Amino acid sequence: MKRNQLILLLLLLSIFSVTAQNTISGIVTDASNIPLPGVNVIVKGTTQGVSTDFDGNFIIQASSKDVLEFSYVGFITQSVTVGANATINVSLQEDVAQLNEVVVIGYGTSNKKTLVSAVSSIKSDVLENQPVARVDQALQGRAAGVEVTSNNGAPGNGATIRIRGNSSINGNNNPLFVVDGFITGTGFNLNNININDIESVEILKDATALAIYGTRGASGVILITTKTGKRSVVGKPTIRVNSSVTTEMLANKINILGGQDYVDYLNEAGQFVPGPNIDFNGTMLPVGLTDTSLPLRYDDPGSVPTTDWIDEVTQMGTIYNTDVSITGNTENANYYSSISYFNQEGIVKGSGLERVTLRNNLDVKVTDRFNMGLRLNLSSFRKENNKTSFGQIVSSVLPIRAIYDEEGNFTGTNPISGTLQRNPVADIQLREDHDLVTNIISNAYFEYELIDDLKIKTNIGATLNYFKGNQYQPGLLPERILNNNVGGFGRVRTNQSKDILSETTVNYSKDFGNHALKILGGFSAQKITSEGTDASAEGFPNDVVKYNNLSLGSDPETYQVGTGYNQRTLTSLFGRLTYSYDDRYVLTLVGRRDGSSVFEAGNKYSFFPSAGVAWNIDEESFMENVDAINRFKIRASYGEVGEQGVAAYNSFDLFNPQFNYFNETLVPAVILAAPGSTNLQWETTEQLDLGLEIGLFNNRVSFEAGYYKKTTKDLLLFRDLPNTAGNRVLENVGSVENKGFEFLLNTINIDKNDFKWNTTLTVSTNKSKVLDLGDEEFINIQSTGNQGGPSARLMVGQPMPVFFVAEYLGTYKDPQEIIDDQAIGRSFLGSPRYRDVNEDGVINQDDYSVAGSPQPDFYGGIRNTFTYKNLSLDIFFQGSYGGEIFNTVTQRSIFGRGDENIDPRVLNRWIEGVNETSDIPRAGTSASLFNPNSTLNIEDASFLRLKTATLNYSIPVKQAGIDNTFKSLNVFVTGRNLWLLSDFQLGDPEVNSFTAGSGFGSVSQGFAGGAYPYATSISLGVKMEF
Repeated sequence: MKRNQLILLLLLLSIFSVTAQNTISGIVTDASNIPLPGVNVIVKGTTQGVSTDFDGNFIIQASSKDVLEFSYVGFITQSVTVGANATINVSLQEDVAQLNEVVVIGYGTSNKKTLVSAVSSIKSDVLENQPVARVDQALQGRAAGVEVTSNNGAPGNGATIRIRGNSSINGNNNPLFVVDGFITGTGFNLNNININDIESVEILKDATALAIYGTRGASGVILITTKTGKRSVVGKPTIRVNSSVTTEMLANKINILGGQDYVDYLNEAGQFVPGPNIDFNGTMLPVGLTDTSLPLRYDDPGSVPTTDWIDEVTQMGTIYNTDVSITGNTENANYYSSISYFNQEGIVKGSGLERVTLRNNLDVKVTDRFNMGLRLNLSSFRKENNKTSFGQIVSSVLPIRAIYDEEGNFTGTNPISGTLQRNPVADIQLREDHDLVTNIISNAYFEYELIDDLKIKTNIGATLNYFKGNQYQPGLLPERILNNNVGGFGRVRTNQSKDILSETTVNYSKDFGNHALKILGGFSAQKITSEGTDASAEGFPNDVVKYNNLSLGSDPETYQVGTGYNQRTLTSLFGRLTYSYDDRYVLTLVGRRDGSSVFEAGNKYSFFPSAGVAWNIDEESFMENVDAINRFKIRASYGEVGEQGVAAYNSFDLFNPQFNYFNETLVPAVILAAPGSTNLQWETTEQLDLGLEIGLFNNRVSFEAGYYKKTTKDLLLFRDLPNTAGNRVLENVGSVENKGFEFLLNTINIDKNDFKWNTTLTVSTNKSKVLDLGDEEFINIQSTGNQGGPSARLMVGQPMPVFFVAEYLGTYKDPQEIIDDQAIGRSFLGSPRYRDVNEDGVINQDDYSVAGSPQPDFYGGIRNTFTYKNLSLDIFFQGSYGGEIFNTVTQRSIFGRGDENIDPRVLNRWIEGVNETSDIPRAGTSASLFNPNSTLNIEDASFLRLKTATLNYSIPVKQAGIDNTFKSLNVFVTGRNLWLLSDFQLGDPEVNSFTAGSGFGSVSQGFAGGAYPYATSISLGVKMEF
């Protein structure tokens, strides 16, 4: 009996030892050793669990044979057997697929599995550590189907964003911006938002995603969601400090012929000038006089005055950027507040940006059914505009011109032509030109759950924007003195805009077994008003008061005052239905009925529908044994969106005042300047979208591909009218097409304990085509220089736009070529030669042809992130292949006009008996020859650049003994625009204008003429969390 009792006792002790509950504690961190709050820690197979606190700590009861499961949104779930461990520390790894699992869409969110739309999502980790003022500057190459191009490198200047190409000709091609649910419009100034306040950026691209925004969705929508407190964490607040200092320097300096080479070139050119020639000493020379007769000092290297104007106006720039945020939660509320200061001194002297932003985001759970919240953003900045023309420096401010004359005054004339010309150094030192902007975005919501699964939500918001631009040109500016302008010139511009939006939505969400249904319905009303003034005066007696009191301008004939007012209203009804069965089959229907005040009665309202489907093939039973594929979805959508590219009062006749003689008496009158455009309606874009999403090997490889085709019809185009009837009117005629492919690849290349390597690749193509221009076969949209006529056109059957120029064949190298081209007396050996298509001996527009388009064959970016213990390296390349760019400076600089700068390529010019095989024209070819815009102006726009590289070190605060002060501490170095591979002659091929041309700014692209240059920058920063 005793033996049996002993055996039973030992058995009980054994069972107890197995099932005994021990206290297990530990800390959960991410790959950078930063603590993760709110991680779910459960005993696998039970309902027992806890969450980590602010510092990532947890305590849980578990036995030695239990398995603890650690899960967190955006990270791979990890399981650990307890065993004999009393302390378990876990480092969770990011799940590339799950990071984008929840996607923000119009008026809500969607699980990526049930998403039928084409949406690109960019998270805050991509935006961090970037020394830029605007978020658009950080989006280049990050999203498939989104082409982001910087117009110039000036502080605070934005980028041109094209989502799946240009959808309109005269209308708007910029995307709609929506900030925290508030529709801010297509012209929203992104300087108003601190980039470190942004949680995510979603880019909506296809019809099912865009139709919910109706008339404003044709060019895509960008949703900006700012940071909030995390509901999963309750406790003391977290304070974060991000601070960096950046040094900037001129990147890709443009080469201009130096002083001595410039003089030598013009001396040589004098031999070919058909008429009296003037040397640099002012002496009249007969035709063909050689260099030996010119003043001796010009043959002495170093004696020619040489000014490097680019060096004179540029400098090392600096950026100081600091933001402080506090975030946290109570039991019923979460909050996020921040303040930021950004100060940039540009690489062109006198330019800069100084900005302060304040943000407060608050969400409150009032009752179990009632929630409310507030989003408030205040920004104020001063932007110092560029005081000088960088394009003029590149094209016409000569290297042989001195900054000061012999008396120490600024020079103000071109030394060759004698014409008045701005002095760039004087501009920087004497001119004033700055903008003052204050912006407030306020948006409050109230959400009430009427019954289970049915919620009603009201958003009420307003955006207020105050702008003032001050300009002053003192009387001491050389061009004002030489032009006999007495005193200074002052100008003041003001604008106040107010945007009020009210939206109410009803949401119903319910699961019925394998069926899931989501229904959204809503009403929106928006009113946008803007009013401004523009006033100027001249003749200020001194430069003390300047623009602060324009009434002191002593010349009343120069007083100019203008005012303006603009109002738009929109009302809308919209809805969306999403049905899914067993997570396999998904259907989404979307529609919006918009009404706009800009159209006449009968055309004010229109309805924009769309539909999309998706099939999650990986959920099918026949995929259960296919272990390699864990995500496999195909989707398709089709629908319509609109564009209201019409001025607010476009239907009204426009009259201009003037004076006419009546009965030999001058009397006031008015003349019809432009008749109203009547019976206009929306531009409508129809879009088809097909997509494929695949995840392989537990999402170590994630691939997405998409194809789209969108056609815009009823384009709003101007039709010219006879002069007696006014200028021109808008009509709904014409159509354009865009189609292309998009690819996204995410890979986890290496995933070891201490070392990880991830890659993200985006590649996009877009091909545009003009389908119809009404009664026209083409429209000229851009002409550069005084010679050659149009250089860019919209042409039926061609991309939008195309360069339309003569074909440059090189130089005449044989007298027979001149005879064959019927160019005797007009051209000489070494002169430029063009293809005479109709062989009439004259080069004109009849000989022009299409010579390329600014649209690239494909563009994209590749990001590689490497992590070794506490050290991480993030490298991002951005590039574009194919497409052309029109060098507007070539027209003047390579033909050697005497009052223009000279392209260094002329050093390899045609010279008789020296270099007779060169295709660079001989000196002096611009004097009397017709040199049309030609393929000589057109260059390859392809480039590859190292856009950003960031090296970050996460200091192990616990090991360093500073964990009582810091929750995390990171130091980083970021380089931006570090390297460029390009054949473009005029600096950076990406810095080009999208706004040149009259009336076609949104499609007139690809023209480079010496814009404010890009900078290479190096930043050193620190991120602290308390």
